[in-house]
Amino acid sequence: MSAAIAPATHAQADTQVALIGLAMPLSTPRGQALRDAALQGIEDANKRNIVVDGKKIVFKLFEVDDKNDNNHAALGAQTMVNAQVIGVVGHLSTDASLIGARIYNKAGIPLVSPTATARAFTQQGYANVFQLLGHTEITTDHLVRVATQTIGAKRIMVVDNDTELGYSLANSFTRKLREKGLQVVARASVNQKTSDFNGVLSQAQQAGADMIFLAAIVPQAMAFAQRLQQRDPALTLLLAGGAVNYNFPGSSDEYGSNTWIVVHGLPEEKLRGFKALKAAYSAKFKTNLIPQSLFTYDCVGVLAEAVRQSNSLDPAKLITALHRLHYAGVSGPVSFDAEGSLREPNYSLYRVEQDHWTAVQTFP
Repeated sequence: MSAAIAPATHAQADTQVALIGLAMPLSTPRGQALRDAALQGIEDANKRNIVVDGKKIVFKLFEVDDKNDNNHAALGAQTMVNAQVIGVVGHLSTDASLIGARIYNKAGIPLVSPTATARAFTQQGYANVFQLLGHTEITTDHLVRVATQTIGAKRIMVVDNDTELGYSLANSFTRKLREKGLQVVARASVNQKTSDFNGVLSQAQQAGADMIFLAAIVPQAMAFAQRLQQRDPALTLLLAGGAVNYNFPGSSDEYGSNTWIVVHGLPEEKLRGFKALKAAYSAKFKTNLIPQSLFTYDCVGVLAEAVRQSNSLDPAKLITALHRLHYAGVSGPVSFDAEGSLREPNYSLYRVEQDHWTAVQTFP
């Protein structure tokens, strides 16, 4: 599952090595992109020459391939604990992150997620979990606004992918629509591994839906969009951030012209430091710098900053420092509320135009 286990810290002359864990599905393009972003974060953290107790800290990445699978996530989390990492960046999905969070909490290790957005992630009562993205309730506020005001949908079908995040997004979205007196004409759930969407699309047509909100991630969201184009290309598709394709914000791949997506963060051109990061990243990595890459990069940065501010490699002290942190990340300002959720998150709305994603507006 990972390289040979090494202790988290060990002294050599006037330096001390600190391991930062990364738990991702490393055999996938997305997992590889996030791994490379974490490596770039490690390189840049080491350039800061952080010193603890008179010794320069050398950060290293300790990688675990959790395959975005719940069982592997549990095994990977225990591997992180055994390796004595000072903090963990991961996991990809909310479900895997929830499993890892319990294990890291018991061990007293901070977990900073660049991708988990479900409200439940920071509502477990654990002090050690932090999310760099806006949580479900904030996300669905913007999704409802887009569906009703920007798209102008009147008859909406809501579909989730049978995961914790999918359920929470879809249920929150549905509840808020109904609170506004708007009509949800159909509600469905599909297994997260299925590629058969004929039943759902037939249900949408029978209900007279003019828009589908799909709470799913790639590659399933792309497969759904492709089938939708074959069945009913006039039907509008609204997606959330986990559905961004690997080439985003460039080519839209399988997504059709009636596709909209609300993603976490601001467009690249509005991010201070993005150009410098992209230049450094592109010089050494072949993977794309996708939106989640920026959050992964900043996850490493906030852990390094917690080390600097606490003058310690003790994970318990890092957790305390993270709760007090105010950090200027490439993805935007980073600070956390009492539960570990990101304060004042930004979002961007894109739609597909001529086979490319086009930025429409930002929130708030």
